[in-house]
Amino acid sequence: MHISKRHIFFLKLLAVVVFILLAHWVSLLFIAGHNIQDYNKCIGSPQKNLIIGTSRASQALQPQALYGVTGDSFFNFAFNGSLSKYGEVYNEAIIKKLDPNTNQGVFILAVDPWSLSVKKGDESEYPLQHDQQNYLHQLPSFTGKTNLSFLYHNYNYGWMHLIWDYYKSGSLAITHEDGWMEIIRDTAQARIEERKGKKLLAKQKEIVDYAMSTYRLESLKKLILYLKSKGSVYLIRLPISKEFYQLENGHFTTFEKEIQSIVNGMGVSYWDMVSIQDSVKYNDGHHINRLYAPYISARVGAWMNETIKMKNE
Repeated sequence: MHISKRHIFFLKLLAVVVFILLAHWVSLLFIAGHNIQDYNKCIGSPQKNLIIGTSRASQALQPQALYGVTGDSFFNFAFNGSLSKYGEVYNEAIIKKLDPNTNQGVFILAVDPWSLSVKKGDESEYPLQHDQQNYLHQLPSFTGKTNLSFLYHNYNYGWMHLIWDYYKSGSLAITHEDGWMEIIRDTAQARIEERKGKKLLAKQKEIVDYAMSTYRLESLKKLILYLKSKGSVYLIRLPISKEFYQLENGHFTTFEKEIQSIVNGMGVSYWDMVSIQDSVKYNDGHHINRLYAPYISARVGAWMNETIKMKNE
């Protein structure tokens, strides 16, 4: 039987396609969610109790420690300042992650001026369009055993690299199955001060281009209103070092007034944790060191318990 060169070509092409598909399928068996930043936040079961915010909350609030104080199993669904500022895109992602049958959930919303601000220019005029450029807008789901859409939009290596990630050890950024982001940094005071100085300088330059956003404030209100229909809502402002706190308050002068207006108008509890800012160490003055995440989480849990007690008296 004579096989034409054309048929041979297509058979070879088919073999290559099959091999590539098989290689990708095999690589999916080696997904190590803890080594792919934020991947574990975008898979798993729908959740009833959520931690919401940006990188400060992602790194500071540890669900395991919160459970030890409150008895509630939390999932950390905070990302970073590029992805999870308050707005329609993040709100929709939260709704997708939330168990639709939730009616007694507990929600911790971390707020700070950065999460409620926009950059002057196009972002201030078109904040929704700006947010729609990030991958939270592109994912149809944040639950399930795997998230192929996340890998397609956000994994910047070939999928065969997943096997390398699976066996890689010593990662400095670990996304745990409960969503907590563990960032490993040298805690020597000299190194902390070095990182803090660089971060502060960067923020001093960056902050002049930012302003509080009516759009983000309104989005926060809409989120609170929705979550109140699903359970209890708590607002916190996580501690940062004095220099950063003074910088933020000096520039975003209306922040506390806006938050108090939301708290009073919507009947939610709020804790500005500045009073314990000297009780912890920071990676860079801006993010709480992982060794202090259990302490901060326990303090938040204790405050929530006390808030419930006072309301019931």
